[in-house]
Amino acid sequence: MPSPIAHAVSGYVLSELFPLKSRPFHQGKRYHWESFVAVFIAIAADFDFIPQLLTGERFHRGLTHTLLFTVGLSLVIGLLGSRFKKFSAQKLIGWTLIIYGSHLLLDIFTAGGSGVQIFSPFSDVSIQSSLPLFPGVHHSRGLFDLSHLVFIGWELGYSGLVLAGLSFWKQTQSQKFVE
Repeated sequence: MPSPIAHAVSGYVLSELFPLKSRPFHQGKRYHWESFVAVFIAIAADFDFIPQLLTGERFHRGLTHTLLFTVGLSLVIGLLGSRFKKFSAQKLIGWTLIIYGSHLLLDIFTAGGSGVQIFSPFSDVSIQSSLPLFPGVHHSRGLFDLSHLVFIGWELGYSGLVLAGLSFWKQTQSQKFVE
């Protein structure tokens, strides 16, 4: 599975591509509160390690990695956010679905492991791409094993590529604004 690096970068990029409210590209403010919220939402599925630490039971890639949870969380964030921040509930629900869903999608495109049971509790089928974008991580080798350098390098390359793509897209958008 991708580390929080890839999930966070993906959440940030998606928040820039699909902002909750329109912002002029010439605006001097570089970061917006919604970028931080998007990063949190994008990595939130992996907070299932906390109950695992406390109980010893396996929770990772469980409930928080399902479409049912994704929809439920999106509804809660959308309805609460629309009430307190005056955003359209529909827009906020869709925004959360896209950003949280990106986590599931990245996990599906990871080598190794048993895949993701995104249709749980309705099905026990694990979904995993036959064409992985991310190499598997060997947790059993310990935290400081040299084999992790391949994984980290791959993630940094992915992050750099995605951020460069965002930068290029922003430049083309700002040029349209000037014309």
